Amino acid sequence: MEKVNLRELTQATQGKLYLGNPSLEITSISTDTRNIKQGDMFFALKGVNFDGHKFVDYAIKQGASGVVISEIDSEIDKCIPNTSSIIVVKDTLKALGDFAGYYRKKIAPLVVAVTGSSGKTTTKEMIYHILKVKGNVHATKKNYNNLIGVPLTLLELTKEHKYSVLELGISLKGEMDRLIEITRPDVGIITNIGKTHLEYLGDTLGVFNEKSKLLRLLEKDKVSILNFDDPYLNGLKDNLRSEILTFGLSTNADIYASDVKSLNEKMSFNMHLMGKRISMVIPVPGLFNVYNALAAVCACHCLGIDIEVIKKALEQFSPMKMRMERIMHSSGAILINDAYNANPESMKQSITSFMEAYPEKEKIIVIGDMLELGEHTQQEHKALGKLVTELPLSGIYLYGKYIKAIKEDNPADYIEYFTEQPGLEEKLKKRLNANTAVLFKASRGIGLEKIVNNL
Repeated sequence: MEKVNLRELTQATQGKLYLGNPSLEITSISTDTRNIKQGDMFFALKGVNFDGHKFVDYAIKQGASGVVISEIDSEIDKCIPNTSSIIVVKDTLKALGDFAGYYRKKIAPLVVAVTGSSGKTTTKEMIYHILKVKGNVHATKKNYNNLIGVPLTLLELTKEHKYSVLELGISLKGEMDRLIEITRPDVGIITNIGKTHLEYLGDTLGVFNEKSKLLRLLEKDKVSILNFDDPYLNGLKDNLRSEILTFGLSTNADIYASDVKSLNEKMSFNMHLMGKRISMVIPVPGLFNVYNALAAVCACHCLGIDIEVIKKALEQFSPMKMRMERIMHSSGAILINDAYNANPESMKQSITSFMEAYPEKEKIIVIGDMLELGEHTQQEHKALGKLVTELPLSGIYLYGKYIKAIKEDNPADYIEYFTEQPGLEEKLKKRLNANTAVLFKASRGIGLEKIVNNL
């Protein structure tokens, strides 16, 4: 973060400087006292299960130079020395977003924003991997894709950064509006529309209505990138003000792939762009990763990156942890850790990719609950059961609450339901050998990565 003085911070957040020198400069902020650094400006955020105002005293003792708070009482007033700074705002979360939006305009990088029901993290990482060859680029880290994480990501920018690649994740109505207000993207990408966060967004149309705002709210001189093969997104083309680039397998897309083949843990295809055909092999499995690569190509192409640079970078791309991550077990078995998250579409994509990648192996899947599906929960888990029981698997191991529906519908011995982690781990250890491949897939709340780590 570049230097910003308290006067700027106060004005950007529409706050009141209760204590401190307006000319004092800050170079970092924090919202979490567990990792606060000397000199940080601490934003005391409030949530359903936490209130940062309770940790103001601790933040100061840990070295915070000041605090941004929404309320001041005698306890807070008493614990903050006169050498510190206090800015009082109406809402600390809104203030964080407002400050990040101000800072984004001040630094003025080219901002690429990615959303979608699945594939957004991989697409974001592919774009980052390509752009870093041509300039200083900053991108979303970890799962910093919400109303807290996105502002924190923007506030890590420096004047040296030419590009900012942001992942935008939403689960509630109205969140996308706010994220766009903060980030002001130059390029917006929607990977696909599927059954995610149905508990809060209602149905797939509700998901589309919210996520499509990323493109619908872009200005004329910006670029919208969308999946031509997605029926929801294809119908969006005529309702956008910005320039449009499409990708897919359809030959009507601006950038499309043909002759797609699975090469075990890789995918080969011909990419068609501006009348050219470019052969590519990407070192990640699954048709869904071909789509992710095409989306990344669109983004980097519209930013002026040469196609040969794009090709070389994508062919050297490595998958992130917990996203089709390949682990060689000491037994010789192959473990595929795709346990970062799951929804009905990504679950099917992951399983299909796994089946294609290891045709000669004895295959086992360890699957857990798909969360936040609301009234669709039982229906979607039963549909998943129908899919997996028709596949040539030697074991289907279930872990979670809702996933039990698969065992209830299918009593076959090779399908087993586990209520405790140790029991599942012991079962797996007995099955692992050089001829075995095991896929782990569930929503993050299930914690299948812990099982992978214990094997």
